[in-house]
Amino acid sequence: MKVFMKLFTGMFLVFILTGCIGEDYDVGVPTAHLHVESFTPSVQLTEANINWGASSEDVHQTIEDIQKFGLSQDEIKIFANEQATVEFEENEENGGDIWTDPETQILVALLKDKQRTKLEINDFSEFRFPTNKGRYVLVVEFISEKGSAQYVGNVLIQ
Repeated sequence: MKVFMKLFTGMFLVFILTGCIGEDYDVGVPTAHLHVESFTPSVQLTEANINWGASSEDVHQTIEDIQKFGLSQDEIKIFANEQATVEFEENEENGGDIWTDPETQILVALLKDKQRTKLEINDFSEFRFPTNKGRYVLVVEFISEKGSAQYVGNVLIQ
């Protein structure tokens, strides 16, 4: 009976370790989604400047005029002083998982007439749009150990 239990325990540990080794931890460029109180569902933001390196994909994309590119996107209507959340989802093409690396940074800003206004974002990825009405380019940056990804949206604050 002791031999059977040792054999069973050994096989159990081998199966557990095999499952961990076979897991795909490589992460491609995530997608960014904007959630706003006044509308559902969320809006997927457009990828802009990307510098991402992973074994499953290596992406380098540069947009020269980020404001012009952002304003060319579909319009997103927002109310002044409205709260929003930005959420990042895993890249489904390569099966990678989004991670919870404490070193990951998320930056949010608005561009208007080449002036950049940084928006404060909390630990829950929530931020508030300003009370100043007008057309802006929303810029969201995701910076991690794999690289950086920038996303834009054409925002009309009413």
